[in-house]
Amino acid sequence: MKFGFNSFRGFHRWPSHWSKPATFLGKVLRPLVASWMHKKRRKIAKASRGSSQIPIVCIGNLVLGGAGKTPLVASLALRLQEEGFTPGIVSRGFGGRVKSLPIEVTEQSLPGYVGDEPLMLKKRTGCPVIVCRDRARAVERLHFHYQVDVVLSDDGLQNVGLWRDFSVCVFNKEQGIGNGLEMPFGPLREPISAVHLMDAIVVYGNDHPKEMLIAMGIETKTPTFGSVTQMAHAYRSDQPEIHRPLDDLKDLGHFDAVAGIAAPHRFFEGLKQAGLVFEEYAFPDHQSFSASDIAELSHVITTEKDAVKLVHLLKEPFWIVVLDSMQPEFETWLIDNLKDWSIKL
Repeated sequence: MKFGFNSFRGFHRWPSHWSKPATFLGKVLRPLVASWMHKKRRKIAKASRGSSQIPIVCIGNLVLGGAGKTPLVASLALRLQEEGFTPGIVSRGFGGRVKSLPIEVTEQSLPGYVGDEPLMLKKRTGCPVIVCRDRARAVERLHFHYQVDVVLSDDGLQNVGLWRDFSVCVFNKEQGIGNGLEMPFGPLREPISAVHLMDAIVVYGNDHPKEMLIAMGIETKTPTFGSVTQMAHAYRSDQPEIHRPLDDLKDLGHFDAVAGIAAPHRFFEGLKQAGLVFEEYAFPDHQSFSASDIAELSHVITTEKDAVKLVHLLKEPFWIVVLDSMQPEFETWLIDNLKDWSIKL
């Protein structure tokens, strides 16, 4: 496997000690860290709703790293549209330069400004997308300019200023929870006991989600649902309306496969299963590609998330693989609860 330049910038992988028991220093300091995180959770419970009178669904995780939140938000937005809802999306815009001023994402937005995932969500769902570090301000902007009837927050479970009507925590079977300790001693953003405060849990990569949580050392009465992902289809960057099964591409010759996501090996494995022949180019999550990164690449195939950045650099058309996240039981549960929320209001 070849690795792109700057491959160690950011959290490309967990530090090795995040899979080991706490050190003596960690045991001494961990109660202080946990206490601070519990105080933060109490602040979250007191967040102001603001002027918005529409339900807010916050989808995030307790574990640092890519657990599959954004594909879940995209899938959920499309399902809500099918059910007659008009969803809007808010995001911090990780990797972009947006700070405290809410900015609307358009299909012409630059990923280096608004972030790669918000731009991908805009292109994939067509929903209004607002980015801002202050997610509460993003919700206000969305509510003021659009007649949406539900807001999806991509990440933000630990955001103290964001009111949420439904908190959804995502776990990934492959990622796990490491040593189960809070940062900086482990990969947890807050104590694992926060699962009991969630409204729902979604576990990726398993048909038996409750059993998988127990295997991680997590037991909870919170409603828990399974989710699976699959490579749905592919399209060429200059012909987005023409969708082709991924295995149709195996007769098109050798590809350079580019992935700047949290787990690039999953992307490469999917290509292998479809019978494609390719060279692997793995980059860190949210990679800001430069001309030198892709100078020697040709006949590129990549992810939706990377495509919004590569489209500005690659001169030749390239192939984009669409990832579908499937969690029908969770979606039905949430839609039923959203309908009940509207009735109660």
